[in-house]
Amino acid sequence: MATLLTLPSHLIESINHLLREDLELPDDLREPLLEAIKQPQADIIAPLDIRDGLYTQNDGNIDGKQEDSTAVPRPPTIDYDLVERLSRWATSDKGKMSLEKNNLDTSRYTDISLLSGTEIYVDPKELARLRAAENPEKPNPYLPSYLSPAPPSFGSEYRNLTRTLSTTFNVIFSILGSAGAVYMAAVSGAGYSREKGVLLGILAGLIVGIADGVLVVLFMSKVEKDRRERHERGRKLMKGSGKALDQIEDQARIEQGVQVKLLAKEGIESTAVSAKQIQLRRRALKPSNPE
Repeated sequence: MATLLTLPSHLIESINHLLREDLELPDDLREPLLEAIKQPQADIIAPLDIRDGLYTQNDGNIDGKQEDSTAVPRPPTIDYDLVERLSRWATSDKGKMSLEKNNLDTSRYTDISLLSGTEIYVDPKELARLRAAENPEKPNPYLPSYLSPAPPSFGSEYRNLTRTLSTTFNVIFSILGSAGAVYMAAVSGAGYSREKGVLLGILAGLIVGIADGVLVVLFMSKVEKDRRERHERGRKLMKGSGKALDQIEDQARIEQGVQVKLLAKEGIESTAVSAKQIQLRRRALKPSNPE
């Protein structure tokens, strides 16, 4: 796939100087350069996200004009390989002599000078696909569904929020409930003073809070471990069937070893050989003796 570069004004000016008739420019450079600077301004259809960005930057219009069209003008481009070939010719002895003969600055046709101000041009549709592949919240079109992350839906986000809130409230209520129960039991049942009851309630709440925190940490670590195992399982499935064939071969080798050991215990000599040791020989056909 060819790499396209945008054509800045200084590069167009440098190419126009080379396209003069009195300059001995090779035909394999003259024709492509002539086509590059005479490119028409073609309109292309940009994806929705790129069009939205253009409308936002220009306050609801493209190129400062109020238009309903979704077409975006494509800038003139030039192939990177063509620029590289032009630079090689201009820095050669023959090219330098030709440029100096026509009073042209040879330093304007080096790699750095020609590529100055250029940008790599990517088609808007291809750019949208690349952005979708880089966005972690969108499914990657280049990966299978079990490896590509699904976009979060409203239902999944609501369930996650509800689960988080319920866990938080359960921890708070368990701490307050245990502290209150210990306080009431210490004051009314055991006959302790209120000060001792408050201290015992606070101690009970701390113990319950620490226990709940440990349970939450263990649960989250288990969830993270399961997620990593699913990812590792999906990655192994991407390796193809070669690993499965190796497992079948290993299992057959183990079964063969067990069979040999059983036969050895019974005093029977085994004549089994592995499949890798079997080699077929081809015999040439003997010519029949004519009678």
